[in-house]
Amino acid sequence: MFKKTAHYLIILLIEGAALMAVELMGAKLVAPFFGSSLYVWTAVLGFTVSGLTLGYYVGGRIASSARTGKLLFYILGIAALLVFAMPYTATALVSVTGRLDLISGICITSFLLLLPPMFCFGTVGPIVVNLMDARLHSHGKVAGTAYFVSTLGGIFGTFLFGVCLIPLAGLRLSACITGVSLAAATLVCFYMIRKSAFVTRPGLVSPDNASAHSKITSAQNAKTGAALTSKTTWTIYLYAVLEGGIVMAAELMAARMLAPWFGSSLYVWTIVMACTLLGLALGYFAGGRLPEKYPPLNSLRWALLAASVFLLLMHFTARQMTFAFEPLSIKVSAIFVSCALIIPPLVFLGMVPALLIRHISSVTDEAGAVTGRIFTLSSASGIVSLFVTGFFIIPQYGLTTPSILAGFITGIFPFLQLIRQKKYVSLAFIIVALCSWSLKKTISVTPNVEIRYFSEGLLGQVVVADVNKYDTNKLNDRLLLVNKIGEAQIDRKSGATKWEYPYYITSLASKFPEGSKALMLGLGGGQIPNMLNLLKFNVDVVELDQRIVDVAQDYFYLNKNINVTVDDARHYLETTEKNYDMIIIDVFHGDIAPPHMLSLESFKKARSLLNKNGVIIVNFFGYLSGKKGMPGRSVYNTMAAAGLRTKILPTNGAENERNSLFVGSNEDQTFSVIRSPLLLFNKIVNIDSLFLDVSKLDLKNSEIFTDDKPSLDLINTDGVIDFRKVYTDLTKGLLKEGVPLFD
Repeated sequence: MFKKTAHYLIILLIEGAALMAVELMGAKLVAPFFGSSLYVWTAVLGFTVSGLTLGYYVGGRIASSARTGKLLFYILGIAALLVFAMPYTATALVSVTGRLDLISGICITSFLLLLPPMFCFGTVGPIVVNLMDARLHSHGKVAGTAYFVSTLGGIFGTFLFGVCLIPLAGLRLSACITGVSLAAATLVCFYMIRKSAFVTRPGLVSPDNASAHSKITSAQNAKTGAALTSKTTWTIYLYAVLEGGIVMAAELMAARMLAPWFGSSLYVWTIVMACTLLGLALGYFAGGRLPEKYPPLNSLRWALLAASVFLLLMHFTARQMTFAFEPLSIKVSAIFVSCALIIPPLVFLGMVPALLIRHISSVTDEAGAVTGRIFTLSSASGIVSLFVTGFFIIPQYGLTTPSILAGFITGIFPFLQLIRQKKYVSLAFIIVALCSWSLKKTISVTPNVEIRYFSEGLLGQVVVADVNKYDTNKLNDRLLLVNKIGEAQIDRKSGATKWEYPYYITSLASKFPEGSKALMLGLGGGQIPNMLNLLKFNVDVVELDQRIVDVAQDYFYLNKNINVTVDDARHYLETTEKNYDMIIIDVFHGDIAPPHMLSLESFKKARSLLNKNGVIIVNFFGYLSGKKGMPGRSVYNTMAAAGLRTKILPTNGAENERNSLFVGSNEDQTFSVIRSPLLLFNKIVNIDSLFLDVSKLDLKNSEIFTDDKPSLDLINTDGVIDFRKVYTDLTKGLLKEGVPLFD
């Protein structure tokens, strides 16, 4: 098989890798203006799948054409040109959509940037399947192998571009490499055309024979297709709809289940993507390779039933596997837990398209058209599931109940079909469903910890907890946690923050007189805006997550007179016409510092918004030495490269316990005369004496972050993992007090 179809498989491998590369580049190209929030990723994923859906449909319709070889050549050539132009297309689009509101700008830019190349990629699969099937005459096996190879290319592309090329080589070079790869696939097509290597089905060799062939084919299909009634066809295609929607929902829910323990860093995200693609790839391969003695429809029902069992137990598996592998490092345990959670259900779901194609193609010679139809329905269902699950179901109902419901929906129809055939082993489905519901965890209230707010959503898990006792210590604290990472900690009685760095920032700010203007990017619990308000600043705050605004006002005493704008911080910088005396960048989301906020271009834009003698303050991790300190040193270098006179003010404590405040301005600043002196150990401290001697830092071993080379996520992996370890004990303590890992 592989000898006969090697050239097709090369094309599919390149197409799969290019598809993932374009998706990753699309998100990064949109980020410098609209940010890198999950709104952006949702739009990118949504329009990626939309483009593929249209491509599958059109590819299926044209797959039987006699000139599919030339069509494939033109499609790949157009895709190569579109990918080459992506960086320039993104710049042109942003110049037009930049003044729109955040969501509209994200959607329109993503639509125009991603839909055309994804449409081209979508058409490739059905065309290649039809061409391969003309050689091999093995419908399901061909389709399964084709999408297996394409998905393997996707896994390779995810690691190559997500972890290496985009962070280290930059977006423009990555676009060039992807375009060259697609051009190479185009050359393979050209070679095959010249050598007449493309084979079509008998009777489709020329347009002149099309009419006669159509009559013959119609007569043949009328005889062989009698068993496949319209009612049966409708029912069978529902399986494709079910598979596409459940795959997307499972991927979203699995990522959200992992986030409270492992976070949502680049490392974790890459593992989730790799496990998703690997599970589907194995399913495509297995579905196409099942022996002929197993009827496709029955195999499909058993596959869905097996997938439903893993989905029903997903919430239980996530919790148990997390704690089973807890003694291992976070890096290692994240791999094991992700594999156990994601791969098994997706292997069985991945078998569904190949089995459907095998069954339907048994009564028709149009393998390409059937493939296009199946993947069109699957992908369209995935788009609907993405938005419904991400924006409605998870925020409203959490993760546990939807995962149980997804498993039940996946299994109930094949269960009924198998019971009708007296396959009583399938009764295990009902037992597992009942056990799954009984294992559901609920939030309980104890004297030590009281949950005031608990919300799951695309932007992460948000929890507000009142802690009265921790270990043996009596407390009167209120915590704000995002993905189980602290965003704020206050004394409930006074409302005062329990953290040091807000006092450092407030003392720095008190250099400015009353009536000065401050911009706070990132709200948290709102303690810094409140403290600035007490100093008579006019404060603007930008926060992406409306839930954070709500809890800051309802539970953390945020002054309701403070102006809060719900927007991405970078988008606000790019669109505002205001100027400020102080801009504070404190945009951690859980354990993640968004790369687009700490780039050279971002700092230059922020600098342009400063009044004379204005100051930019960046809150970052405490590490400054060694490998873990490279991101911090790079922040310093990037601010300096943006023309800012930059100083570093570390808070009290060891590197893994402190914060580093980067203070940049157009001119050298001193802080000897301030309105709110800094108190350390009940003594007034001269802030100027606390600034770090930058000459002692290894600044040569650092980078300058740019929008084109967003390497922060990659080089900050170790620091993020260590930072999360600090909160592991807190998470375990909350679990003992009845606070579940996820809802």
